[in-house]
Amino acid sequence: MIKKKSTHSISYRIIRYLREWHRKLGIFSALFIIFLSISGIALNHTTLFSLSEHSITSSLLLNHYGIKPPSDIRFYQQKQWLVTEQFVWLDDKLVYESDDAVVSMSKFQAYRLLATTKQLVIFTNKGELVDKLDSSSDLPVPIQAMSVSQSHILLKTPHGYYQGDSDFFNWRKINTLVEPKWITSEAGTPSELTAASIKYQSQFLNWERVILDAHSGRILGGFGVILMDLVAFMLILLSISGMYMWVKYSKKKR
Repeated sequence: MIKKKSTHSISYRIIRYLREWHRKLGIFSALFIIFLSISGIALNHTTLFSLSEHSITSSLLLNHYGIKPPSDIRFYQQKQWLVTEQFVWLDDKLVYESDDAVVSMSKFQAYRLLATTKQLVIFTNKGELVDKLDSSSDLPVPIQAMSVSQSHILLKTPHGYYQGDSDFFNWRKINTLVEPKWITSEAGTPSELTAASIKYQSQFLNWERVILDAHSGRILGGFGVILMDLVAFMLILLSISGMYMWVKYSKKKR
């Protein structure tokens, strides 16, 4: 009888101890379980929530990921056009990503023109791509500057000045007595430069990546991964302790 009483006493103490720690771990782990469940659902439905299409504009997150601001920010055409490195924007809409350096931008008749060192890109007034011309279309390259009049386009190259018309395919070398008025960029205010910088940086980070990194803990680096491993270990302990108490309680009922 004494041994039986002692065994019951030890079992009772273990269960009471497990219940205390089960409750404490459960409260602490519940927050992580809720977060992991919500983030998991979001990741399972990235297309539905368009997570990959929603860019991050928070400077805190952008800086946390080490996404550097652009070194080249320029405005053209009463600041309707914006250039940030290789990205070209029209009225806050990203319309083109250039493979080479942007030289100049201007409006010409019913079109909007983008001159890069190797291409002349033609858009509609709404920013829809019409055509791209390069050396294969007899475009004189590399382009160093561009000037536009009502009926002609003038391009500056290391080999001289070339004039074209609205056909964009006929270019002839010319000489001028007066230096043409080349199109230059416009200065932006500090707030406009900040907004342009964030706009550029946001192209490299979206909510899908942030939620995925938060779900795995990698958003906090190595510490975050260890933290999520500890949470997983706690959940394992909760499961084992919960099953142990349930088994002991079931035996007592019998």
